[in-house]
Amino acid sequence: MSDQSRPKCGGGSADQGTYDLPLHVVALFLVLISSISVAKKIKWMKIPPKVFFFCKHFGTGVLIATAFVHLIPTAFQSLNDPCLPPLFTENYPPLPGVIMMGSLFVLFVIEMWLNARTGGHSHGGSTGEDVTGHAHIKSSWSKEHRYQNSQDTLTNDRDSATGQDLTPTTSAGDTDLEQGYVDPEVYRKMSLNITLLEGGILFHSVFVGMTVSIETKGFVVLLIAILFHQSFEGLGLGSRIAAVPYPKGSIRPWLLVFAFGTTAPIGQAIGLIARSSYDPNSAFALILVGTFNAISSGLLIYAALVDLLAEDFLGEEGDKMSKRQKIWAFCFVMMGAAGMSIVGAFA
Repeated sequence: MSDQSRPKCGGGSADQGTYDLPLHVVALFLVLISSISVAKKIKWMKIPPKVFFFCKHFGTGVLIATAFVHLIPTAFQSLNDPCLPPLFTENYPPLPGVIMMGSLFVLFVIEMWLNARTGGHSHGGSTGEDVTGHAHIKSSWSKEHRYQNSQDTLTNDRDSATGQDLTPTTSAGDTDLEQGYVDPEVYRKMSLNITLLEGGILFHSVFVGMTVSIETKGFVVLLIAILFHQSFEGLGLGSRIAAVPYPKGSIRPWLLVFAFGTTAPIGQAIGLIARSSYDPNSAFALILVGTFNAISSGLLIYAALVDLLAEDFLGEEGDKMSKRQKIWAFCFVMMGAAGMSIVGAFA
C-alpha cells in the first residue's frame, strides 16, 4: 500500500457535543468500587473453603480468557491498523505475537531462575485447605527453620535478611498461626509470581479506563461490560492474592488490592482530563496500546496456564484433590473463561 492510499490515523477523540461529563464522572467511581471491593473482600474476609474453591478456579478461567479474548485481539487490532507504517501492516503483521512471545519467555526465564534458587513452588491449596482440613502451606526446610512446639502453637520465624515475620496466614485470609513454616525463598517466589500476574493486568486496566472515558456512543453498555470485567478480574486476582502466605501485618496484599482497584479509575481520570486532545486512533495511541496489550497477554498466558492452571491440576496441588474435586474445579475454570468471553463481546 502506497503512502498516498494509506488512511490517516486519528479522528477518535470524544465528541464534545454529545459528551455527558457527569455520567462519565459517576462511571469512574462505579468502576473504582467494583474493582477494589471484590479484590479486597476476597483477601480479607474469612471465606468458607467451598467458596474460596469456587473463587480460585473461576478466577483462573477469568484470567485465561482476559489474555485470549481481550488482550490478544486488541493487540493485533491496534498494531495491524491500516493507517500505521508498513512495518506493522505489510512487512511484519505478526509483530504483536512476537511481542507477546517475548514477554512470555522473559517471565519463564525469571521463573526458571527462581526455581533454581528455591527448588520448587506452591500457590496455596485448591480450597485454601488440604484434604485433611488443615491450611496447606508447602514447606521448603532449611537449617535455620525448625519446629518449636509449645501448646501446639509456633513462635514467629523471622527472616534474617529482612527481619520480617514469616509466620504464615491461612490461604483464605485467616490470621491464625499454622503448623508449618514457609521458606523465605519460596515465599519471595510466590510473592513475585502474584506481582507479575497483577502487572499483566494493570497495563491493560489503564487503557480500559481511558477507553471508558473517551467513549460516547453506546457508553452505558460499555460501562456495564467494564463493571463485569473489573469484578471478574478482581475476583480472580483477589483469590490468588489470598493464596499467598503473606506475613501477618504485611502491607503488600493491601498494595496489590489498591493498585488493581485504582488503575482503571486512574485511566478514566486521564481520559476525562485529556478527552478533547487524546485520540485513541492516533498512530502513537495505537502503537502504545497494542504493544502493552501484547506484553500483558504474554505475562497472563504464562502465569495463568503454568503457575495457576497447570499447578492446580497437574502439580502437587492437584494431587491433593479428589477426582470429584478436580471435575468441579475444572467446571469452575470453564465458567470463569465463558463469563469473561461473553463480556468480551461488549468491552
